[in-house]
Amino acid sequence: MSYQPSNSRAAYVVIDSAAIEHNLKRVTELVPSAKVMAVIKADGYGHGMEVAAKALANADEFAVSSLDDVARLRSQGFDKPITMLSATFDVDDLNIMSAQKVRPVIYDLAQLAIIAELSETAELDLWLKIDTGMGRLGLCIDDAHLMAARLLSQAGVNSVSAMTHLANADDPDHPNNQRQIKSFLKFAEPYNFSQLSIMNSAGTVAFRQQANSMVRPGLILYGVSPQLGGSAQSLDLRPAMTLKSKLISVKRLPVGSPIGYGSRYVLDADSRIGVISCGYADGYPRHAPSGTPVLVNGLYVPLIGRVSMDLITVDLGEVRAEVGDDVILWGADNPVEVIAEMSGTIAYELICGITPRVERLVI
Repeated sequence: MSYQPSNSRAAYVVIDSAAIEHNLKRVTELVPSAKVMAVIKADGYGHGMEVAAKALANADEFAVSSLDDVARLRSQGFDKPITMLSATFDVDDLNIMSAQKVRPVIYDLAQLAIIAELSETAELDLWLKIDTGMGRLGLCIDDAHLMAARLLSQAGVNSVSAMTHLANADDPDHPNNQRQIKSFLKFAEPYNFSQLSIMNSAGTVAFRQQANSMVRPGLILYGVSPQLGGSAQSLDLRPAMTLKSKLISVKRLPVGSPIGYGSRYVLDADSRIGVISCGYADGYPRHAPSGTPVLVNGLYVPLIGRVSMDLITVDLGEVRAEVGDDVILWGADNPVEVIAEMSGTIAYELICGITPRVERLVI
């Protein structure tokens, strides 16, 4: 599809809504007996929260990180139940959540005092988060037992569900995965929790036979593999984001010419050099090394020299290219997983890091 950004910057992002719908279908095929809490925090992992919510209409529930996110969704008419994964709140917020079908996650003993003030007429559904080995948010087992007993007897609380989070699900063979799963299930056994949830994206792929009643996919909904060394193609996922731009300069430089800041890259042969309008101020990783693949007219060429604020440089070699030609920085044919790995980061950071000056085209 041909598209000309309106803000004079050549870099833009294409968001494929149909790909997001397809990826949700793949999740339901992986775990047909589980409900799906679609995670759309971080502005839909950089794809646009409202865009993601519309494409994920068949999910059972959404997950966000704040009441501001809830307000955005409700103002656009989305009435699906919403879980707030890591928000802070007071008792007034809890009463609002009760009225708006929002489920807060309870993760610290300090929140007991707030819950104790809950209106007796409230009908609040909530999650209790257990730290089984992540070492981040969540109650340790002893504190979780105390909190569970209080929540299940608290006036104004309609239902209590329980969740935990796997620290190593992207590495299915890591022994801590099964330790965490067993610890969580042992904790939950005495209680009549409404729902149990363990699996994030990587867990949904790796441990789908242990999925319990609710899974919480995020990354896979946007067509990116959550597994170490994995690929979207192997999981039949469709990448929903394509970062594109254009060549704005093409020239020949002789052997020995330095390229970019620091002059750390030097041409080892006469070369045709292409300059692309995209840089770290657009969200392209500054630490992408020379050799990182870029697609120019359907052919791979290597990035050379340091990534600048607004520009990157590639060695065009024998590829037929001229000023104005389209390039793909990442997308279905140039996986973001590869760009992330070569840059020493993760795909999450790249897709969430597209900056506001980059226009988005939703198809």
